[in-house]
Amino acid sequence: MPEDVPPGLTPFVFSDPLGKRWPRLRTFLLITGVLFFFGAVLFVQTLFIAPRMTAPFSLRQLKGQLKSLQKQNPAVQSSTPNSLLWQKFEATKQATKKLAKQTMVGSATPARPRRKAPGNEVRLAFYTNGDPYSYSSLEQHASQITHVCPEWMSMVNGVGDLQIDADARVSKLAQSKGIALMPLLTNLVGDTWQPEAVENVAHGPPERQEKFIANVLVVLRDAKAAGVVVDWEQLDPTYKKDFTELLTKFATALHRDGRQLWLSVSPGQEIDYIDFEELSAHVDRFVALLFDETSDIDSPGPLASRMWFEGWLHVLLEDSDPKQWIIALGSYGYDWVIGGKKAELISFPEAMSRASNAEIDSAEVSAPGYNAYFYYEDNDKEHAVWFLDVVTFLNELREVRKQNTGGFALYRLGTEDTAIWDALAVTPDFKFDLSTRSLLEVLRGTDTITDVGDGEIVTVDESRADGMRTLSVDKDNYLTANYTKFPEFPTLYHQGAGDAHEVALTFDDGPDPEWTPKILDVLKAAKVKAAFFLVGVNAERYPNLVRRIVAEGHEIGNHTYYHPNLALCWPEHVRLELNATQLLIQTLTGRATTLFRPPYAADTQPARLAELTPLKIAQDQNYLVVLENIDPQDWARPGADVILQRVKQQRHDGNIILLHDAGGDRSQTLEALPRIIEYLQARNDTIVPLSKLLNTTRDALMPPLPGGQTMSHYISSTGFRVVHAVQEFLWAFMIVATVLVVIRTLIVIYLAYRFRRSSPVDFAEPASVVIAAYNEGKVIAATLHSLLKTDYQGELDVIVVDDGSCDDTAAEVEKIAATDERV
Repeated sequence: MPEDVPPGLTPFVFSDPLGKRWPRLRTFLLITGVLFFFGAVLFVQTLFIAPRMTAPFSLRQLKGQLKSLQKQNPAVQSSTPNSLLWQKFEATKQATKKLAKQTMVGSATPARPRRKAPGNEVRLAFYTNGDPYSYSSLEQHASQITHVCPEWMSMVNGVGDLQIDADARVSKLAQSKGIALMPLLTNLVGDTWQPEAVENVAHGPPERQEKFIANVLVVLRDAKAAGVVVDWEQLDPTYKKDFTELLTKFATALHRDGRQLWLSVSPGQEIDYIDFEELSAHVDRFVALLFDETSDIDSPGPLASRMWFEGWLHVLLEDSDPKQWIIALGSYGYDWVIGGKKAELISFPEAMSRASNAEIDSAEVSAPGYNAYFYYEDNDKEHAVWFLDVVTFLNELREVRKQNTGGFALYRLGTEDTAIWDALAVTPDFKFDLSTRSLLEVLRGTDTITDVGDGEIVTVDESRADGMRTLSVDKDNYLTANYTKFPEFPTLYHQGAGDAHEVALTFDDGPDPEWTPKILDVLKAAKVKAAFFLVGVNAERYPNLVRRIVAEGHEIGNHTYYHPNLALCWPEHVRLELNATQLLIQTLTGRATTLFRPPYAADTQPARLAELTPLKIAQDQNYLVVLENIDPQDWARPGADVILQRVKQQRHDGNIILLHDAGGDRSQTLEALPRIIEYLQARNDTIVPLSKLLNTTRDALMPPLPGGQTMSHYISSTGFRVVHAVQEFLWAFMIVATVLVVIRTLIVIYLAYRFRRSSPVDFAEPASVVIAAYNEGKVIAATLHSLLKTDYQGELDVIVVDDGSCDDTAAEVEKIAATDERV
């Protein structure tokens, strides 16, 4: 026993009479704190150092795949087959007229009255739903148009039902700018025209027709639309009379409701079902679609050559009221792969971007067709690009105005040569002075994002530069152009399209302890490999799941650490998210990953430069950015049937399917997954890893780490292990502490019940009654006698407080107190 403890006393447990324990503890805590601080600083510092990785593909390689091909297209020297259709139609029309004259007997047939059109020039613009550039163009140029035609309605069956995709933004903008809204009604479902949907209504009972008309009117009224533009294609001319009667009834209902019916006319065999003479008395406007001379499924050729355009313009306006006609002019392009099945519709900026990247020397808008084109090679595939620009537009518009038509339409917002708007503002009389030419000759390299190549794995090039074209007027007084330098736009280079029947499954936001193992079991049973884009915080919590994903042969990618919207983050924040997740993956798997998918922006059509910034940061760190075109939005839990149906509908759009294995209840995804796999296999698709789409190896996308670790990698891996250990300890401590608290509470409850006190039946606690009395001499005695008569069994005291009474209150109380000790 220490000397300073008094005899007979036991020292308490934490007794430290020499005072050594606190200095030692303080020194220990100081050293530990310093080590922890410097360790944390080093750990955080390593997160800002990008791990060394080598990308399997570089931007330079991708740009180098595009090569200029100098070819002379036969279509420039001779007419295309489609360009002769107008001549055949004109010949048939003249023969019909001649026959009608020969069969007239005596009296002349009175001319059928035509519906009178207003005199002001119509400027209609076609709008494409879901295209951010289409909406941006509408916003910027709303003051230069009078009508807008959004793709809103489609007839999906023969009973009058509609598929509706209305955009409230367009309605609101049209109302605020005073633009007449004319939604488009088609029989197009997906990429397929459905003639039966129209034919069964036209040839059906009146109730079916009335239902169809009522359905359309509901949409028009809700949108406060001025009317509707009908675009029915691939119809059987056999039902011509039925179509005429349906359109007549439709027009009557619209006019009764204060709205208009416009009918689009596609040159070619499509117009055989239209009875122009009869319908001219009921239809408010005819809209001639004078573009697509060569369609996307034809061999490459001009989109609206001079002979074709002027021939159809003459044929359609002959024997008609020109004021009743709106002539739609195209401004877009097609990119054909030579030998391919279908061309890709591209915008004017995309045509410029592809020409620039392929280092095309020049392109011309000149006689005889006045349509521009060029050839290039991409990844050993020959491409032909034809496009319509402001020069073709102005040549066509001049011819349209010569015919004194009711106006013109632009097809379509978002794909146009933006110089068209400048031309409309400064060249109403088509006098091209020096200042006007200067305005149209400079090709501005704007912020419009363009796309080059095929596939959903992209590389970013943010460079921009202006281009140049020289304008002149030829001997026939037509405007011509020579492109001498093509502009550069921010560009996404696409790759990974693979074979048409190759498709990849990808899963975002995992791993999750409930859903990821079950999804892995489904993939294992189907013998299918997929790619998992991991969120760092989930990977750190469930490292064994990460190791299982890799061990079973799947690919993994970086999906950031905390899943933020990177378009709203500072560049350093983006790098920190990428580095932390990359280092964690390396620590857990012994492999790096070059695959990255941005949260909230996985579709392949980013429309804002802010969306490109995080992609460029990732690319600079040698990541391949993996996007997708097949998104069934399983995260919203629409049901397994809907998830499967959306995959079926979107399968033709791309090769990469986006699903989720974490972030909530994924039971519907789990239910749909085997059915998705069965559907893909039934259509002869092969489910492949991303490496197969890129024609490379898994090790190239997920390279194993070299044997020796760098110091930064050692610090980061140790830091992640420590963080994981601390989290596991705190989690276990919380569980144990919670269990102990519950056990203690149960014991206390049991003991309280077991040893609860029970009072005797006759138990009564002492009680005191206090009465304040002031001059209560007349009643105090009666009050006390009443209280003293109580049957309360316990001890009772009655205390009277004399409050300075001037009467005999005190004397009355004293008399009673003398006889009853309770007072």
